[in-house]
This record gives sequence, C-alpha cells and structure tokens, in this order.
Amino acid sequence: MALVLQHQTAAEFVARFREKYRNSSREECARLAAWLYDRYAAGDVTAAQIKTAFGLSDAQWLVFRDKVLALREHWLAVQAAQGE
Repeated sequence: MALVLQHQTAAEFVARFREKYRNSSREECARLAAWLYDRYAAGDVTAAQIKTAFGLSDAQWLVFRDKVLALREHWLAVQAAQGE
C-alpha cells in the first residue's frame, strides 16, 4: 500500500509518526514498528526521512532499523498466534 498524502509531505508525515511512536504503549509501539518497517521496505519512506524525523546518526539508524525489524517480527508472531 503506497502512501497517498494530500495534505502533508512524506517528511512531515514521518515526523508526526515519530511523535506517535514516542508516546505509544508497548503493544502500539510494536504495531507502529511493523507498519514503519513495511513502509520502509516498500519504499514509501526513506532511511533519510526516518533518520531525520527520529534524529538518528548513520550508526544509530542501523541499530534502530534492527530494533524495528525485531519488533515487527514479534508483532507478526503475536498476530499469528491469535485463536490458537
């Protein structure tokens, strides 16, 4: 699903997303991490946009990316376990 933004740029969107991520609960954080990684993997947002919004250096970006990927994997595992 490509981002279709009409009232903000992708950079503005990622900055707003950062605030929501920062203030989220544990479960919401994992859900948002999964969503962010999927958008990054799809090319809807770039590493540069995420690094700028989150205030990350290149080294910090690599750690953050791995953390987000791990949260995404955990979130997907929890979603797959529903109803078992």
